[in-house]
Amino acid sequence: MAGRRSCFALLVICLWGSAAPAADQDEWNHPGLLRGRDLTPFGLFRLDMLPAHTVDARQDSLAVEVLTAYQNTFVMSDNVREYLEARNAVRQPLSQTDADEILNMGRDAYYVDAEVGLIDVVFHKRLSTWWTSYLSLPYIGYGRGVLDHTIESFHNAVGFSQQGRDLVARDQFQMVYNVRGAHYSQLAQTPGGWGDPVLGLRYSLPEPRYGWDIVFELAAKFAIDGERFLLSTGRDDYGTQLTLQRTWGRHAAYIAGSAVYYAGGPETPADEHQIIPTALFGYGFGITRNTTAILQAYASRSTVQDAEDVEELTENKYQLSVGLQQRVGHVQWSLAVTENISNFSNTPDIGAQLGLAYFPVARR
Repeated sequence: MAGRRSCFALLVICLWGSAAPAADQDEWNHPGLLRGRDLTPFGLFRLDMLPAHTVDARQDSLAVEVLTAYQNTFVMSDNVREYLEARNAVRQPLSQTDADEILNMGRDAYYVDAEVGLIDVVFHKRLSTWWTSYLSLPYIGYGRGVLDHTIESFHNAVGFSQQGRDLVARDQFQMVYNVRGAHYSQLAQTPGGWGDPVLGLRYSLPEPRYGWDIVFELAAKFAIDGERFLLSTGRDDYGTQLTLQRTWGRHAAYIAGSAVYYAGGPETPADEHQIIPTALFGYGFGITRNTTAILQAYASRSTVQDAEDVEELTENKYQLSVGLQQRVGHVQWSLAVTENISNFSNTPDIGAQLGLAYFPVARR
């Protein structure tokens, strides 16, 4: 773990070290938090409020944004790891017999070996000085572990445990889940498809308050086509978010908090619903007038609660992202790397995200 954190810290130092000479405060462009969302397998299909961007556009203007992310996930419960260690198979994928054994353990158990890719196409419409609407259309895809070899090599190089990766074959898409009566099994790659659309409304104060820009947001995820395996929960979710941004010269600080009413999904009992809080903290540093390095921390509650046999699944999710954002004319791009920093049995190992937005008419 120390080696991984050292690599992460080195990347941060390199980004910070390339800073340009100081400029006047008004010259620095701070586009806001990285707009990547959580891709953990337990909660992927819930409404996850994207951090609000701070790009200011003219009334009636339309902006288009494309956000992509790709994450590698390999997680399992302790009892599944014990089972795999005892089966004495040399790097074999799970068979149907293995899946049946896991599902019939008589205790909560789970196993996920998959890569998840996401493309969010977001349309923003500025309605007035204060109000902006947006529509997000997500496309979810599933891969078979193209990052497995790289991750295992990295673990070996820095002396990390493989966390059970060496007990099964690489380059697989396999999921077996049985927690609190919710259960499913998928031992072959599944096709992707369009997820549930998200409709949102954003209110931003025209002037800072006590030095902070304030953005308030309401959003809803609509299951317009019913429940679909690994694409939709079949239920509607609703959420609200408050974002604060403060800038001073080349520096920017961000705080965002959201609460989402989650109506439940395939990883929870059918009658379960809950409120899921999430917090984001970020620091941006202007490298040039239109280029910003950003460090961002994410903390959220797991969608699975009260599962005594798999407490590691119920723990909070903590992830750290470091990236770059740049504005070039009417185009803004961002590139970031995200990895978990705690509770490795319920969050992806590592992921990357790329964002590209086109704002045809900016307000001056």
